[in-house]
Amino acid sequence: MSWEMETVEYPKARKDYSCDAAEWIGNTVGFNEREFEPEDWEKIEAAMNKNFKILKGEKYLKVSGKYDGEFSTFRAIPALDEICKKYDIYED
Repeated sequence: MSWEMETVEYPKARKDYSCDAAEWIGNTVGFNEREFEPEDWEKIEAAMNKNFKILKGEKYLKVSGKYDGEFSTFRAIPALDEICKKYDIYED
């Protein structure tokens, strides 16, 4: 599964959104402090304190396009997206 015809942007949120990267972390690794380096865990805790929400006015990662044959939009807190990439959490 991969993105086709994707567009990547970093807009300011016009409303609150759930962070899709947080869902990947929770479903793949779990929110266990021992699984992450301390500086990464701090970023996860900061997102956790916001209930893993991208808040109105914050910049976020937005990827739009076809994923697995369906039009889709992926929204993420940039720090959590970087953690997912660093720990190879996203599926290929």
